[in-house]
Amino acid sequence: MDTELLEAEVVRRGLVLKLGEQTLLENINLSSGIITILLVFVFILAANILRRKVRLFRRSLMPTAVIAGLMGLVIKEVVLAITDFNIFNIISLESMVYHMLPVGFIALCLRERDYKEEPGQSSVKYKRVPASRSGALIISTYLLQGLLGILISIILAMAIPILSNLNGGTGIILALGFGQGPQQANATGLIWDAAGHMDAWGTGSAKNYGLTIAALGFLWASIPGIFMINRIAKRKGLTINKNEFQKSGELLSYTIEGPDEVPLSESIDKFSLQVCMVGGIYLLTIIFIMLIEIGFRLSGIPFLIGLIPTFWGFSFMLAALVAIITRGVLRKFVKKGVMHRVYPNNYMLSRIAGSSFDLSICAALFLVSISALGTLWIPVMVITTLGGILTAIYLRRVCNHIFEDYKDEAFMAFYGMQTGTIANGMILLREIDNSFKTPAGDDLVAGSAAAIILGVPMLILIAQAPVPGNLGWVTIAIALYLLALLAFVFKNLLFRKKTKKA
Repeated sequence: MDTELLEAEVVRRGLVLKLGEQTLLENINLSSGIITILLVFVFILAANILRRKVRLFRRSLMPTAVIAGLMGLVIKEVVLAITDFNIFNIISLESMVYHMLPVGFIALCLRERDYKEEPGQSSVKYKRVPASRSGALIISTYLLQGLLGILISIILAMAIPILSNLNGGTGIILALGFGQGPQQANATGLIWDAAGHMDAWGTGSAKNYGLTIAALGFLWASIPGIFMINRIAKRKGLTINKNEFQKSGELLSYTIEGPDEVPLSESIDKFSLQVCMVGGIYLLTIIFIMLIEIGFRLSGIPFLIGLIPTFWGFSFMLAALVAIITRGVLRKFVKKGVMHRVYPNNYMLSRIAGSSFDLSICAALFLVSISALGTLWIPVMVITTLGGILTAIYLRRVCNHIFEDYKDEAFMAFYGMQTGTIANGMILLREIDNSFKTPAGDDLVAGSAAAIILGVPMLILIAQAPVPGNLGWVTIAIALYLLALLAFVFKNLLFRKKTKKA
């Protein structure tokens, strides 16, 4: 009897010990994820100090989040080379990158446009460009970048033996890394890795490939951006402020509290309402995508089933559409008297969007692995170099034609966005239009909203480009869609009516 009790006690203690070890491992994993998120915050704070105190960083025109991401990337690679230990939790970084992008777009699309002239703005009236044409310009640049990436990848695979396994369709990721930033390059890379489109280069190579191209895109937005800004400023007789910091209160871009909005002193914090609205719309987006997946799987059509990862990867576009629809519904409720208060607040929603983009950009750059690229550095350098040059030439020519009254401002804004993110575009624009007197900034936002609809066909092309046997028809489809958008962008030149002089 004593022996049986002793054996039972030994089993009990062993089980408790195993449970304790499991709890310890779970706590370590949880702490690792939280520490990674906190490190993102710390690096952004450190980068902000560097940008304020070091003239080189201050004049680089790089967003603080990009400087933070590059700092963390260098430190991570050094520690990894010495200790073979990654200081960041990869799963936490990927989750932050994936979820922050839809949150940022929801916050942007919930904002209400205010067409009232702000104090201090110029009374000069500019000939506005329709949002549809700005959106067509954005998508046509994506298509041009994707087409160039595909052609370069095909040529490199044929010309260089060590790159013979390079999938030509993966060159379309130039449009994602340059045009849409590291968040979308990461999401698409994960889809391609799961499908095995770049297995010849190792695990996670597609994600790393896209993130590296996006990181170099930020350099293209900043370094050539400085050169082009100085040329424009010299030609127009502008003085670029190189030493002074912008003082708080110099520019008032948003009204913090409108007359019909929820007051700050309410039973629930006004900022909490904005966060809850964004979260609720994101939940609707996830439910919507889940319903799409269920419908596609029940259809049994292989092509539709293959598109399921694409819908999850481009969830930010669906989130933006849901936000736009929600904004329209709320506006109708206010007009009909169903709602007596305006709940979305432009100022706070802009802060949510800005924070989301900063966190996602910084986390995405942490995910880059310099050592894992290997021979992929060859296509990366060739694609980004030619892509940066072609993007600058194309946007310069097109902006001269369609933005007649503010061609320089529009060019710098769209160049910054099409090589980095919308934040890069606004930073470059502010250097030559510090009071945002021209509509170039509004064109970026309005064009991005229109591009969501115009970019739907591109989702299918991006998903199908690396699939074996699809490269031919995908390349032709990209070229035809590009020609169609160019015809729309230049319609005032192609179909200009002759008018008699008075």
